[in-house]
Amino acid sequence: MNDNIHINVNHEVLVWARESLALNRAQTSESTGISPKRLVQLETGEKQPTLEELKAFSKTYKRTIATLLLNKPPKEKPLPQDRRTVDSKELGHFHEKTIMGVRKARALAQSFVELREEMGMSFPKFNLSATLQDNPREIAQKIRRHLQLDEIREVEDIRIALEAYIERIESLGIAVFQLSLTQDNVRGFAIVDDIVPIIGIKRGGEQAHSKTFTLFHELGHILLNEGAITDLSLNPTSELEKWCNAFSAEVLVPTSELLNMAIVIDYQRREEREWKLKDLVELGKYFHVGPLAILRSLFEQKLTTKKFYQEKHAQWNKSKGFGKAKDPKGRELHKEALTEKGRTYVSLAFKAYDQNRINLKDLSDFLGVKLSYIPKTRQLLNA
Repeated sequence: MNDNIHINVNHEVLVWARESLALNRAQTSESTGISPKRLVQLETGEKQPTLEELKAFSKTYKRTIATLLLNKPPKEKPLPQDRRTVDSKELGHFHEKTIMGVRKARALAQSFVELREEMGMSFPKFNLSATLQDNPREIAQKIRRHLQLDEIREVEDIRIALEAYIERIESLGIAVFQLSLTQDNVRGFAIVDDIVPIIGIKRGGEQAHSKTFTLFHELGHILLNEGAITDLSLNPTSELEKWCNAFSAEVLVPTSELLNMAIVIDYQRREEREWKLKDLVELGKYFHVGPLAILRSLFEQKLTTKKFYQEKHAQWNKSKGFGKAKDPKGRELHKEALTEKGRTYVSLAFKAYDQNRINLKDLSDFLGVKLSYIPKTRQLLNA
């Protein structure tokens, strides 16, 4: 096709596609190779793009060409508003990879609902709620009983425990996904304005116990009906973040149990407020959290000093050993598919296929893997 052939588009759609990824014109020009002057002409409607320019826009904006040819900009639900950096300072814009993570979560939630409908299963209606005026620890205790989380305490492998926690939360009518969140210091997010509530947690670079804390932190946001993108900062300034941190801590580390642990009683007897790492790790293994989460709970109970807590927080946040996973090996797409979508989703997809409700191509689309990876995905699911 002649590259000089121009395509009629609504210039407002081009502006919408760029702004939906929080890209400025300079960034777009660099990514697409379209000059700043030409970009202005296209976005004001003075000129129409060629097919090659439209392909460049499609690649940069992560939108199909069909989307760019719409008569007018589509209406999209806004991103969760609350977001903080490591030092609790709000930033002006999301990174495009964070935006893509939220987009993917919404798409996966839609697929999850479609799968359930295909199987004649309605998605559970989430009907729990709380307010900032409620005591987060009391709400946490109710949730813990409601989800029967004591049963998971017996699971020693934290990765298996995380899967169990996710399945319990999904039983409430929440879609949970583990996604690639590599920018903005984001550890997780909660979406409350979609077809179902959604929790997204960071897939790579985090240890399972850190994911578990994030999981329940985001559940706190959904209980409060407040969507958020957060990083679990040391000193969150908003009451919302403080509430969710306290809620997550109490769900995983009930105060009454912590205070009755032999190690804690011994430290109290000796009036010792600086804790050995091995003791924090031992307590963390019991409660399925990391040493920092234990130290946070101890600090809340005035069993350690603010100085000691802050020093260890700063030290361990920089260490790969506490909260961050080791450098990943080569990508294994079938493992990523199972981790990202969760066992409930993947099991349902295979069940729909086995019952001839969807075909092999549909199964591939639902799992997000090529046909050649489907046998490996099933094998991993049944392992």
